[in-house]
Amino acid sequence: MDHNGYALGRIHRVANDRKFFCHFTGFLEGVAASGMIERGEVAPLLAECREFVSRIADDDAHEILEDFEAELLEHDTITLMVEVRARQIDPECPKSSLNRFLGYCRGIVCDSVITTSEAQGILQMIAKAPQLLDAIGVKEIHNTCLDAVQDEIVTPDESLIVCEAIGRVVGDSYGDTGLSDVFGVANYDECKLARFPEDLDGAQVVLTGTFQTVPRSHFEDELADLGAVIAKSVSGKTDYLIVGGTASRDWIEVNRGTKLRKAMELCLVGKGPRFVSEWQLLRLMGK
Repeated sequence: MDHNGYALGRIHRVANDRKFFCHFTGFLEGVAASGMIERGEVAPLLAECREFVSRIADDDAHEILEDFEAELLEHDTITLMVEVRARQIDPECPKSSLNRFLGYCRGIVCDSVITTSEAQGILQMIAKAPQLLDAIGVKEIHNTCLDAVQDEIVTPDESLIVCEAIGRVVGDSYGDTGLSDVFGVANYDECKLARFPEDLDGAQVVLTGTFQTVPRSHFEDELADLGAVIAKSVSGKTDYLIVGGTASRDWIEVNRGTKLRKAMELCLVGKGPRFVSEWQLLRLMGK
């Protein structure tokens, strides 16, 4: 079956619908967590809703856009939506809990500011579902929030630290641009290829995500022509994980799939591959 093809999409459709439903519910919950819709949250909220209307067909997202156009959008509208949607989420499902949590993190970080109530919300969600701590990066988010709320006041420096911890798990905040990043990827420490193409000659390479310029198979062929050995899965022998600019529709988490998770787990024990973005390779290839 073709990667991201129609047949594979049919197989994953139910799981994907549930994944994005939980994620968007968490996002709305995060936007509402401060007790109001903050000014910096409006543009990201609308961008997120437009993305869900066009690609996921979420009725609540459509209603938010209509309310905004009619100048009727209120904080209570969001909280009511979260309350109704939450009843449809199985609290015993680890994947649903994780995607809702990741959505919440994206909701509170979308304006690049973390309030005390937002940080406390993270701690409360983890307390209710401690298995969240098993996900890569969540322990760091938990610990930074714990430190930040110790004196019950989140300072600007503490807010920045929490934002950075969240960004490493769900990607950058888009508060400055108002652009949705639903199908983006989590942040990672990118390796700079100082000796290109020699760095790739004989190196084992794995690709993940959706590549925005050419199909993945074409990209693999180009890398193979440069001497890279293309592998399908991440292992301790993987030298480079090439990350496409867009998340795959069928990833387990909205912002991260099994290859990224495996690579990050290996990095924690010092055996992980180096991460390289699609864009760096395109620049080095002169494209």
